[in-house]
Amino acid sequence: MRTGPQQRRRRATRAFGALATAAALTVLAACGGQSGGGTGDGSGAAADPAAVQKATDSTTALSSPPEFGLTDADKVDPAGASGKKLWIIDISSSIPLVQVSDAATTQALGLVGATVKTYDGKGSVTEYTRGIQAAIADKADVIALYAIDPNLVAGPIQQAADAGIKVIVVQYGDPGAQLPKNVAAQVTYPYTDAGAAMANFIVSDSKGAAVGVEFISASDVSNSKAIVGGFQDTLKAACPNCSLTVDDVPVADWQTKITTQVNSTLNSHPDIKYVVPVYDGMATFAVPAIKTSGKKDVKLVSFNATKSIMQNLKDNDTVVADVGSPQAWEGWALADQFIRVVTGSKPLDDTKVGLRMFTAQNIGSIDLSAPESTWYGVDYESGYKKLWGVGQ
Repeated sequence: MRTGPQQRRRRATRAFGALATAAALTVLAACGGQSGGGTGDGSGAAADPAAVQKATDSTTALSSPPEFGLTDADKVDPAGASGKKLWIIDISSSIPLVQVSDAATTQALGLVGATVKTYDGKGSVTEYTRGIQAAIADKADVIALYAIDPNLVAGPIQQAADAGIKVIVVQYGDPGAQLPKNVAAQVTYPYTDAGAAMANFIVSDSKGAAVGVEFISASDVSNSKAIVGGFQDTLKAACPNCSLTVDDVPVADWQTKITTQVNSTLNSHPDIKYVVPVYDGMATFAVPAIKTSGKKDVKLVSFNATKSIMQNLKDNDTVVADVGSPQAWEGWALADQFIRVVTGSKPLDDTKVGLRMFTAQNIGSIDLSAPESTWYGVDYESGYKKLWGVGQ
């Protein structure tokens, strides 16, 4: 049990509080990591059996295919989108999920005669700004910011607005979140639910044991705050004696710092049994750290369901669960919002892109050699085509 003065000080400065202010985000990004204490004392006491059952039921329900939730949404005539241009400024084009989403948007908008250009933001505010300025110079009709906090580029967004260019944010916050000035629409997932799902899996998988958990956040990604909140609140409620250590690694440092950070945390906190990177792009670098630590009882749970991490899960290697965020579906959702914005239609408040939990119980039925769009068991492409009146 870690209850000394040093640990209490660590608990008092944990990263969840830091996520609340922009100043703290800057500090975290500069230092590359922040560790914090847990939601409990790690004493080994078991959770309430009812809480474990609730977590198990939630995990089981989320393991089923989601549904296309826009069957009752307003239809939109895509004729006015023909010849229009979308620029997507990516937080980093090297992230696999970004590539899948961009390709899907390009495919979908090709059906209605619109074009897509992408720009690699490389995890840098300077590059985000350059991308927006390039889109303005190219006379884009809409600019989409992929996983980029629009508050970091408020000035360039204002320049886009002055030029008559609409802005859509992708992966900003939970559905229905209030959008910043000059942002016309968003495409997103229920991030709080994703965080809760990862915590529920851990409670179910550990059968409520008071385990140690390392959570790796990315505070420079705006939706990270919602995932962290959902994870923390759910773990604390279902397993009050679990201990939680939080490390923060900005996007630009994932490749160079995550492996070292995970190794350090596992060495300093021997009670940790689960490592939870907030995104699969981080898990790529966390898995090697777990392997080299020699701790065979440490498991990894993540969010996004990218192919390499799903393969690790299927191989029964290190990954034990991955909450899938269907990236191709997200790309079609962006295409739908683009069509609505450029034709003057009201954009959707909630694009209703679903989640699916992948575990040992269902990964065997997933053909990882097939397109990512097939893993979720839902025909969203036909759903959008019906909304647009094309390809039927």
